[in-house]
Amino acid sequence: MSYRKTWFDYVLWAVYAGICVMLLAYVGNHIYVFYVGTSLAKLGTFLPFPLLLCLYTGIRLSSQALRKKYRFSAHTAAMAESLVTSVCFVFGLILRLREGILMASVYEAAPAFEPGEYYEMAMVRAGAASPALAHGMSDLFVRCLRVAFSFLGNSMMAAMLFQIFLQILTLLFAYLAVRKAAGRFAACTVLLLLSFSDAFIRKIYLIDPECMLLAVLLAALWLVLSFVKASLTGRGGRAGLAVAVFLGIALGVLCYLECGALILFLFLAGLFTGKLGAEGSRRRMAGCLFLTLAGSAAGFLGAVGIDASFSGVSFEQGLMSWLMPYLSLGMGARIFSVIGIEYPFFAMLFLPASFLVFEFLRGGRDQDFSLWLLPCILLSPVFLMDFSIVGFGGVVLFFWSVMAALGLKNTVFGGQAEALREKIEEINASVAPMPAVLTPAPAAAMVVSEEAPVSATEEKPRFLENPLPLPKKHVKREMDYDYEVAEADMHYQMEVAEGDDFDR
Repeated sequence: MSYRKTWFDYVLWAVYAGICVMLLAYVGNHIYVFYVGTSLAKLGTFLPFPLLLCLYTGIRLSSQALRKKYRFSAHTAAMAESLVTSVCFVFGLILRLREGILMASVYEAAPAFEPGEYYEMAMVRAGAASPALAHGMSDLFVRCLRVAFSFLGNSMMAAMLFQIFLQILTLLFAYLAVRKAAGRFAACTVLLLLSFSDAFIRKIYLIDPECMLLAVLLAALWLVLSFVKASLTGRGGRAGLAVAVFLGIALGVLCYLECGALILFLFLAGLFTGKLGAEGSRRRMAGCLFLTLAGSAAGFLGAVGIDASFSGVSFEQGLMSWLMPYLSLGMGARIFSVIGIEYPFFAMLFLPASFLVFEFLRGGRDQDFSLWLLPCILLSPVFLMDFSIVGFGGVVLFFWSVMAALGLKNTVFGGQAEALREKIEEINASVAPMPAVLTPAPAAAMVVSEEAPVSATEEKPRFLENPLPLPKKHVKREMDYDYEVAEADMHYQMEVAEGDDFDR
């Protein structure tokens, strides 16, 4: 999907460029200190920027040269996509299973390692029932993990398998959501980054709701982007209004589970900034947005009311109990927990994401990444300090992986119209001019324009001889007969007797 560039996008671009500068300076400084030493540590702050310019220029020029020389068919692109997705899911699963088995053996060999409070609350014990948690996503995670323990037993390996299952779901919905909004190249790039990054794989070590939050959030993001795309193309029809209400209810319930899901509502702006299809209508988009917001309010309040009725309290008390975990967020803030010591990976992530700073200026009026700028900007402070209840590290990692994929995609495939125009001009220039030889042709195959007479200095047009036989001129003929019948013999009417039934 592509979106129109507005004045607000320039504001977001300036903020995004500043965030890219700060993140590149941070990882550059820490890479220099971690791998080189503390002397002249400030030098590492400026090292990523020359590398950024060289990478951007080299990738852009080399991709343009390859596009001029080679042409990849749609079948080749589909086969490459199938190969990348197969490799990511198969080897990503194998890698996670290996890490899970290794970590489970570490927990079993060293009892000093405690799996955490969520693990203890989810353990199945005879005659014991754990109370419901105030935070919806945490309570959902504990209940689902308890179901896994009831089938697999109370073990660290069962918890690891449950976390691996959540990460595979995350990879699936991440691929579907990005492919719906940005195409197969960006989707495959995000899938590669999430499948083989240690920063994401190691989240299975901690038995907490972060992996479940990311899986549920990406499933909802896929629904939102599918709804936006269907609404822009006008394929929904009257059923699109019912889908808008259903989507709003789902988003409202998700906001009840985790307040941070409000970030998904920003993607509904694509209803007004996206390119309309032949059957799209802005008035219909406004109606869809209203129904979605109304459905989300109904879903949230309904979830609070159902929780309050099961808990035996009033609606106001249920709303306050939902709000209480978010009033003490500062107590468990995580500082620099996302990047950790994975400086090379995040440097590799921030460099292509910074390509969008140049592509925004070089691109035209329609761009495919403007819808992702505001959510990415709002989530960027998580790199410094994460105030969320269960941790938004995986969410911010996903969004910056999308920005890196979009930056690489626009650098590689940007300017295709200009490249095609240059290739056509080269082909036209390489063709030798044809000699001005007038070949004889029938009169019916020769058409000369009377409005543009040919001057003596210009080359006369060549006429091709018609290979088909020309029709002969029609000659009107009168039909006649050799035998003449007298007028007296021309009797064609026969009298029929009355009552004659022709039964002979």
